[in-house]
Amino acid sequence: MKSKNFLFLATACFVLMISFQSFSQSAGYVKQVLTSNSGKFEYAPPYTDYVTLQSYNPQNGQINEFNTIYTQSAQAILISGHFGFFSAQDSVIKYDLNTMERKAAVADSGLNRLALYKGKLLVSKQYPLSQYFLEVLDTSNLSLIAEVPGLSGDCGGICDLYDTVYVAVNGGWMGTEGKLAIVDPGSWTLKTEINFGHEAIGIWDLYVNNGRIFSVNKTPYGVIDTGSITVYTTSNRSFTNVFLPYRVASGSGIKDSLLYLGINYGIGSFNLNTLSIADPVIVPDPGSAMFEFILSSAIDTLDGRIYSNIGNYSNPGYCLVSSLAGDSITSYATGISSDAVAVDTRTFPAGIHDNKGLEISARLYPNPVQDRLMISFTNSVTLTSLKVNDFTGREMITINPGTSSGTEFEVPVNTLTPGLYYLILGTTAGRVVKPFAVSRP
Repeated sequence: MKSKNFLFLATACFVLMISFQSFSQSAGYVKQVLTSNSGKFEYAPPYTDYVTLQSYNPQNGQINEFNTIYTQSAQAILISGHFGFFSAQDSVIKYDLNTMERKAAVADSGLNRLALYKGKLLVSKQYPLSQYFLEVLDTSNLSLIAEVPGLSGDCGGICDLYDTVYVAVNGGWMGTEGKLAIVDPGSWTLKTEINFGHEAIGIWDLYVNNGRIFSVNKTPYGVIDTGSITVYTTSNRSFTNVFLPYRVASGSGIKDSLLYLGINYGIGSFNLNTLSIADPVIVPDPGSAMFEFILSSAIDTLDGRIYSNIGNYSNPGYCLVSSLAGDSITSYATGISSDAVAVDTRTFPAGIHDNKGLEISARLYPNPVQDRLMISFTNSVTLTSLKVNDFTGREMITINPGTSSGTEFEVPVNTLTPGLYYLILGTTAGRVVKPFAVSRP
């Protein structure tokens, strides 16, 4: 007969609702989704509307507008660990994404895309600049480290591969061809520019996949149903322009072998292996004929979601949350002109994982749980300790169960606040770590 031991827990917890399914599918979790709202377009001062920043918690649906940047347009968001970097017309600002506090800010001009290279913040530049279209900042205080001379025009996306930095050179709205700048990060000098030609006009976002660089080349204004993706092979500096009979907009991100990008005012996917469109309509056109557009989008690679900010540049908009197959999941309110979005993913704290070498199999049920959590072992084990940690790795509870042995244990959890917890069990055979979620009706 199975024995039962009643382990009584009393704790305070990190308040975060997350499904067990999401946990089991990924090595981390989504803390929040960040959006920069540019506000209403205003032709001249005095300005009355400014860039606002907001976060969305996908676990509980909470929206938090956490800061205002007193400028007129938002360009990009870059997340690194628990810090976020925002480019907004004439400012680069760094935030602590745990506290939402500003940590550094610097005045700048012609800002465009952001990237990181070995702890340095890279910023691509555009009009009104006429030179130094790439600069390098110190991520700690945003001070200038270097300006890269020689780039031939306005720049967009940035990536790195094999200790080399690559920058999309589109030449701005008057550009007639797409180029890829190759930059030496050792000296921060331009090595060369590869001219992809007229077929790559509008080169914008850059992505790295399997040792190749893919550029999303946005359809220029006035051109109908024509766009392209360029594939660049670094080993021999060869490239292929893949013509697409669609209107192409910004990239959303890569998941597995699919690149998600704007297609005909919606979002579709491009197969990076076959170099062909996989699905032209995952998220449909929200109503471009009525001036409703997808203003920005991002892929959540952990939970398999697409965040599409939709609006008309004059009224508050909304973010449509879809699955990667296009199924609508939910939506939430955003501000006016939500021009940048990024998904804040976190890894679980170091040491929060099973001892893979042990022949111990434990199952928790029901999960999520409301009142009593059952721990079931395949074979009889002897517990020596029990701990509960939160997402940051803080030890919230320590219990010494003595030398309790058995195959099944029961834990009352009715006093716990809804959220995700780590149950860390010490046994005579080793350690077992299992996540469990507490929910309430």
